[in-house]
Amino acid sequence: MISLSQLNKLIQIVIFFSLVVFNSSLATTAEDIWKKKESNGQDDKPNDLEEEIIIKSPILTDEVDQIKIKISEKTIEKSKENIVGIFDPEENNFTLDLWSYSDGLDVKQILKRIDKIKLSKSSEDLLFKVLFTNAYPPKTNLSSDEFVKIKVDWLIKNRRLKDLENLLKNNQEVGKHPNAIKFLIDEYLSSANIKSACEKTNFISREIQNNYLDKFTIYCLINNDRKEEAQLIFDLAKERGFKDKFFENKVNFLLGVIEKSDNKILDNNLLNFYLSHITSNKFEYLPNDKTDKHIWKYLSSANLIKTDDLESEEIILTYEKAAANNSFEKQEIFKIYLKLNFNFNQLKNAKEIYKNLPNYKSRALIYQSMMLSNANEQKIELALLLKNLFEKDKIYKVYEEEFLNVLKSIDTNKISSTYAELIDRNLEESLKSLKKIKFNNDIIHRSKVIKHFIDNNDKNSRTEKDFKSVYKKIKRNKKYFISIKDIVVLESLEYDGVVLPKDLNFGQLSSDLTVPKNLEDLAKKQQTGLVVLKIVEIIGEDRIEDLDPETIYFLNRILNQLDLKKIRNNILSEALPQRI
Repeated sequence: MISLSQLNKLIQIVIFFSLVVFNSSLATTAEDIWKKKESNGQDDKPNDLEEEIIIKSPILTDEVDQIKIKISEKTIEKSKENIVGIFDPEENNFTLDLWSYSDGLDVKQILKRIDKIKLSKSSEDLLFKVLFTNAYPPKTNLSSDEFVKIKVDWLIKNRRLKDLENLLKNNQEVGKHPNAIKFLIDEYLSSANIKSACEKTNFISREIQNNYLDKFTIYCLINNDRKEEAQLIFDLAKERGFKDKFFENKVNFLLGVIEKSDNKILDNNLLNFYLSHITSNKFEYLPNDKTDKHIWKYLSSANLIKTDDLESEEIILTYEKAAANNSFEKQEIFKIYLKLNFNFNQLKNAKEIYKNLPNYKSRALIYQSMMLSNANEQKIELALLLKNLFEKDKIYKVYEEEFLNVLKSIDTNKISSTYAELIDRNLEESLKSLKKIKFNNDIIHRSKVIKHFIDNNDKNSRTEKDFKSVYKKIKRNKKYFISIKDIVVLESLEYDGVVLPKDLNFGQLSSDLTVPKNLEDLAKKQQTGLVVLKIVEIIGEDRIEDLDPETIYFLNRILNQLDLKKIRNNILSEALPQRI
């Protein structure tokens, strides 16, 4: 029989043991942190440099009189470092030490410069990969929390909703940043998707104290018919000093405490605007140039945009500008255009009559005429005219996607070469990238050999066979000279272990090419993340296929040096092929 004092001692020991086990579970190697996100923590393998701790109990039986716990000092130290990301490092040939050898000040400075650049798709994709790979943060001048904030702010700025959600799902640390949660809530709320918006409150860390998130949580409890919980939380908030007469009025109405809410409309944030709408029996609101983007989107999603007054140029232009700023759905503009009435003569002679109309009516007339036209060449002319009219008022973004869709819908085989060229010149660059690769076995860097990079081929035997047949053709051409892009291919093949013909001597040619010293120095110091950021900055706004051969060369050389084959292959897949 155990006495009361012995029982108390037992309880103390159990609590101590629980704490030790809890801390031990946290003391996993940093390498395992990101792995456990996928394996659900099912890794019990001990680490090196372990210290054995034995706890002896004076009151337990001999069978269980000692508890052995192994704790690794190394893993405890590593667990203190927060690894926040989306990608497994191996996905892009990175390591957990991606940032370890870099000064945080250098990282912040280059990110600040990059932030001022309108990155091309390739640059942005590369930046996304390096920023969101699971890795240790820099050891100096950039805390883990600060690094997380940089990542969150980037996702918000670029409106990468799904990526931010993914980051939150995989990293508890992100839930400590109220801006991340608020952005997600506002995005779903502005789409009138209340259910999804409320689900995002699950991401909120208990450490967060934020009025906006607290208020939205209370509303969601009410919306989910958990009014007693909502009332309790609201009462506790008021006891702590929370004061917001507008919110209190709306909540009391929704809780049934009062029978009628006031009809006051607040548009200082989306939550207040939303509450204004759902608690008002006569809601009216006219947006303007200063109206928040999320409110514009909510107005559209909730069918609150009034298009009755189609004769007001000022109102229509406000809608057009909002659409150009991505605050209002672009397709809604074209719906407005279709509501405007034009007679047969106006539509038939649109290219002349539009000149005498207000700008928005000109665009509406040309748009309707274009949509009604069955003649491809006339349709192209109207589409280009409409493009000019949008550009004139600096709102071309409204029409950009629609313009592309019109051009894509036209069969170039049924129009003259002149109009076909017009289409080709006006198609977006993204569309051009969809063209198929044309291999030319008379040129090394355009031959079938580059499938080695395009397909991420690790079977050197196949590449060697392809190269052998291409090289035979090259040798027969006495006028052939090895270009810089050829050298890029040859050096990378050699780096990958592909056996090249012994009589193929390109070493002298490559010796004349240089690599920027600052990149070389960073690569030698294994500052991989910083090097990739430099590459993002170098590519900048450009398409990779438009980079000069010298740039392609030194980028390729550096990426080989850092063993970043997958990134290298992505760059070469864009830089080398000819597309038709």
